[in-house]
Amino acid sequence: MKVSVIVPAYNAAGTICTVAEGLLGQTYRNMEIIIVDDGSKDNTADVLKPYGEALRLIRKENGGVSSARNRGLREASGEYIMFADADDSCPPDMVQTAVEAMENGGGDYLIAGYTKVCGGKRVDCVPKAGAYSQSQIRERLSEALSNGLNCVYAKLYKRSILTEYAIAFDETLPLGEDFNFNLEYLLRAERVVYLDRPIYSYLVENSTATTIYRKDLYAVRRRSLEKMDRTLAAYHLENPMEGLLRTKFFYAMIFNLQKKQCPMTYGEKCAAIKKAKADLPAGTGLGGKYRLLNGMARSLPGGALYGLCAVLRKVIGILPDRVRGVSI
Repeated sequence: MKVSVIVPAYNAAGTICTVAEGLLGQTYRNMEIIIVDDGSKDNTADVLKPYGEALRLIRKENGGVSSARNRGLREASGEYIMFADADDSCPPDMVQTAVEAMENGGGDYLIAGYTKVCGGKRVDCVPKAGAYSQSQIRERLSEALSNGLNCVYAKLYKRSILTEYAIAFDETLPLGEDFNFNLEYLLRAERVVYLDRPIYSYLVENSTATTIYRKDLYAVRRRSLEKMDRTLAAYHLENPMEGLLRTKFFYAMIFNLQKKQCPMTYGEKCAAIKKAKADLPAGTGLGGKYRLLNGMARSLPGGALYGLCAVLRKVIGILPDRVRGVSI
């Protein structure tokens, strides 16, 4: 089976060769590499010229990562689809491991693990191994929604399913587009296979998409959640993570306000927190740390919450991923 690996690239001259060489060095040979240069202003296209026809370079006007991935999907010819980012790393057995796991498990969708690399530290983020039918996925919906849907790398898709149901990335969402793409596919796949080993390397220090200050972060996250709710409603399903995600987005907004690039005054930040508090869900149905976080958010004033998040941010920076638990 032919595999098309799609790599969106924007101003990636400093990192794209690492990804290209990793894909060209794959042990699985029946594949095509599609790199979509999304209107880069640097020499991304030039540094790829030495690879010649070994990879396929598509150049387009800038439209964002979702636009680039959608263009790649339209151009792909493989029966299977994979994605990689232009600032990460692909181990040589990535594609072969994915294909073998998918076919051995008789799946329509493979969700594997990845290794998060940051500051010389490596943390494996892997799902629990198993294979589930569509009915089992719906019975375990809460578990399925929190099991690896936040990224499109370390996954294998069937192009036939993507084409038949016109599944594509929402080009109006600058955040949450990966999750919503995966959700639509998850609800169409007849059998989902989970592989409990990492097949991809996510280089955290190269990524800016979730680390930069965003003026409209809270509004964008809410739009992503609303799309998620609409998708589930189309299948007569309720969102079991509604309260958890709204609580999570509230704290993400405060962390965003604490970034150095934020131009707001302290008073303006407190006012923004107070306004967002009105949108917080009731704590009913929440458990563990999210019940506690929701309770504090609803009871503490804006200034106290801002200070609390400053402390939490330091703690989250110190504790390893396996311990800290709150990945916002």
